[in-house]
Amino acid sequence: MRTSGCYFIGSIFISVALTNAFAHSYGPPPGFTAAPGDNARACTACHAGNALNSFSGSVNIILKSGPVYIPGVKQRVMVQVADAAQQRWGFELTARLNSDPANGQAGEFAPVDNFTQVICQDAGPLPCASGVSFIEHTSAGTRNGTPGGATFQFDWTPPAADVGPVTFYVAGNAANGDGTDLGDHIYTSSIQLTPADPVAPSVTASSVVSAATLASGPVAANSWITIFGSNLGVTSRGWSESDFTQGAYPTSLDGVSVILTAFGAPRLAYIGYVSPTQLNVLLPSDTNATSVLVQVRNTAGITPQVPLTVQSNAPQLLTVGGKYVSGTHADGSALGAPGLLPSIVSSPAVPGETIFLYATGCGATSPALIPGQVPGQAFGLVTLPQVTIGGIAGTVVSGAVVPGTGGVYQIGVRIPANVANGDLPVVMQLGTTGSVLALITVQR
Repeated sequence: MRTSGCYFIGSIFISVALTNAFAHSYGPPPGFTAAPGDNARACTACHAGNALNSFSGSVNIILKSGPVYIPGVKQRVMVQVADAAQQRWGFELTARLNSDPANGQAGEFAPVDNFTQVICQDAGPLPCASGVSFIEHTSAGTRNGTPGGATFQFDWTPPAADVGPVTFYVAGNAANGDGTDLGDHIYTSSIQLTPADPVAPSVTASSVVSAATLASGPVAANSWITIFGSNLGVTSRGWSESDFTQGAYPTSLDGVSVILTAFGAPRLAYIGYVSPTQLNVLLPSDTNATSVLVQVRNTAGITPQVPLTVQSNAPQLLTVGGKYVSGTHADGSALGAPGLLPSIVSSPAVPGETIFLYATGCGATSPALIPGQVPGQAFGLVTLPQVTIGGIAGTVVSGAVVPGTGGVYQIGVRIPANVANGDLPVVMQLGTTGSVLALITVQR
């Protein structure tokens, strides 16, 4: 009997030990970020034996738009935990009002995958009934066996009104993956965000232009336009991978969108770059060939409508420095005179060789592009353009969209064997519309 009792008691202690060892693979309890009001030891309160920030790793908060927030505008946040010696990862982050750092919840978190989850200080269900909230790793997010580091991403929606500065506090766990609380390295960090309050945007009729030429004139569906103005956005950045959802182009960046109205029906264009004075915008691949009315909208207002002429095709060659064509040789190496591109080896075209030029506004493909979706393959052009080099017709051998890009076409051209050496003019023609002249360097 005594033997049985000892076995039973021993089994209980073994069970308790295992529970403690794996307690936080699914995320720590609330309040371990080292923020004001939280446990000042952060995750070292459980992962004992090491002081905070005592190793060579780090935890960093990455904000694509910089340390600002636009009231009410959702933004993507990333947490990067790194340590060359470790292989399992975790974190906990909270957002607090600087006016009440211990108790002032700032905005709301939302997971974007199964690597993160939101928990409440009061341990209740979402939405939190009281206290502050936290976002942290899940069991899947720990990615045991991943050496060097891991990145978590999630969305944060700030308060709808300007509440003054907000601070993110984070603790990161760089664990050794042995299933215990020993040998893990804990790091903390914080970053302050200041409010950026938009002003109503302003755009003039002459400020909507082709992105390839920066000149007014017709453009085509699935091509890039540039909009110049004032107070367009409050941040400056281009789109990044996290702005795409299931392969769809973003229709808004940092609260800025562009509305296209044709035949009385409004729709959204795709935003590739945003700044206070300039937007780069991709037209949908099924935009009608007609006069389209363009408006810029941010959270403070919307501009009057500005007309833009859209044609079935309006080819323009993409250039380097606004002068030389952007292209490659058949082996993928860069086309151009030596030194044309900093840190990239380039070489001139050779008469008789086949090169690939990059362009926009080249018209319909077969099969047709799926509106709003990044092309996954090189859909070919319905009609190939004509290309002249030095006034002599080249042989166009192919034309297709570039997979994984927006509004970019690759045109294969065989350079005439009888062209001269030097910087020669290149013009692309599709139907009755020709591109602005660019240059190509040819050398025998």
